[in-house]
Amino acid sequence: MRTPRADGEAISNAARIRKAALLSADMLTAARWDGIAPLLADGSTLSPRLHWRLFTEIAEAHGDPATFADGARRLTSMATDGRATAALRAGLAYHLAAFCPAVDRPTLMRLRAAYGDEAVAFALGHINLSAATPPLALLSEQARQVIEADGWSMLALLADEYRISAAWRSAGWRDMAENGSASLLKGPALALAAAAVDEVAALKEGAGR
Repeated sequence: MRTPRADGEAISNAARIRKAALLSADMLTAARWDGIAPLLADGSTLSPRLHWRLFTEIAEAHGDPATFADGARRLTSMATDGRATAALRAGLAYHLAAFCPAVDRPTLMRLRAAYGDEAVAFALGHINLSAATPPLALLSEQARQVIEADGWSMLALLADEYRISAAWRSAGWRDMAENGSASLLKGPALALAAAAVDEVAALKEGAGR
């Protein structure tokens, strides 16, 4: 038997997930009622009533994120910065072998300086999934662009795998994913994207306690 406290936590978590998912939704194209576009376009703050109406419109047509499976729920409720972090980690892990066949100490130092300790630690922890991709100049702008774009594409593949409607993906998310490679290996890409999302979400939850 569920306790009132457990019920309260479940209700609170569902509300948090729905609010976060709505913030990352493609509201301009997903909403089916007139009048929302001008409000969003001029930066107006929606009232709680309008927020709930908008969420209901999208959820009725595309599913309620609070009822999604764990992985899909984490992905749709991620803030933009969290999703960007997950994309960078997944992309770096996928392309790690492109920097050198064996990651030596000097390379690790340069990778950490360019991408951060956490992203490099994630990539090393999943080095068995690194794909054999064309060599990338370690500190070049092109390398970072490829890593980030492919990371976003990997998140898009994961969203497709979870059958998350495009309505729950912001236009910016889709734009970033479209710049990624069309030749990503699906198995490693999905595994890395799921692991990156889980890690970033877990860190966020831990920081919020």
